[in-house]
Amino acid sequence: MTILNPGLCATIQDLGRPYWLAYGVPSGGAADTLSHRLANYLIGNSANAATIEVTGGFSAQVEDGVWLGFAGFGGQLWIDGRAVPPGGRSLYLPAGARLEIKPNVAGVFSYLSALGGWDVPQVLGSASNCLAAGFGGLEGRPLRVGDCLTASQSIYKQAHDKLWISPWFVRPEVFYTVGPPETLRVMPGPEWDFWPPAEQKNLFQTDWLLTPRRDRMGMRLQGNALSCPADSTMLSTGVTVGAVQVPPDGQPLILLADAQTTGGYPRIAQVIAADLPKIAQRPTASVVRFELCDLEEAEILFFAQERQLEHIRIALGTALAG
Repeated sequence: MTILNPGLCATIQDLGRPYWLAYGVPSGGAADTLSHRLANYLIGNSANAATIEVTGGFSAQVEDGVWLGFAGFGGQLWIDGRAVPPGGRSLYLPAGARLEIKPNVAGVFSYLSALGGWDVPQVLGSASNCLAAGFGGLEGRPLRVGDCLTASQSIYKQAHDKLWISPWFVRPEVFYTVGPPETLRVMPGPEWDFWPPAEQKNLFQTDWLLTPRRDRMGMRLQGNALSCPADSTMLSTGVTVGAVQVPPDGQPLILLADAQTTGGYPRIAQVIAADLPKIAQRPTASVVRFELCDLEEAEILFFAQERQLEHIRIALGTALAG
């Protein structure tokens, strides 16, 4: 498959490098792990197979017949100038087909899987493109016009010369809320007690606007500024994906997939694991609210989400076998 238009930023991603944090390497991986995994399950791949993470528009020309999976709120899939019905779907594209992903205002990222994953070198045990360090993915950089990608596997069912689109699909609404505002559930961060109760309440009573100051490392929010705690000049310490930090201006930021491994801003809260894909997909200028939850609730929500995803994986496996 040859890239004709990589859009704003198209990279190769899997589930990242979570075991290299101690060496200063970001965990990385797909910003929206749910959509990434769904794109893989749609064609029978493992969860960690490499996908193309698309931001904004994207187009490519198929050179040889290829089996693909598509998922994610960030785009609408078109084949040869015709829109594919909404939802995560499996499809077979014959040689010569033109694929296009048009941006969707309801989300940010979409994912394109290939049978067996896209064939790129592994670096530190992962195919993920680490943009900050310039390694992983294809030559350590985002995809660009003229790049050619191949699937790791080429045999699935009997290949043919006709377009095929699965009649069954996965609705993204299964996991995501459509429309404003989005509620993000958080647990108290390590520096939660730096703020007095009135400021803690402010975090939950404010409607926070997602500003254009965002990338795969994190996003800045804007709202009723939080006070600057006396210990705001704390020494740099470990941070994780989903950490809600408060810089001196009092406008919070949320760390995303490519976040650095340490930071010096106090951490007032931590977005729970089940809600990390939701915040990654929220478009610029949308509104989010925070809601406090405890560790027990966070675990229940996470395991419920994992069970639902496993049920979908099993159902898709049955559909593919048929």
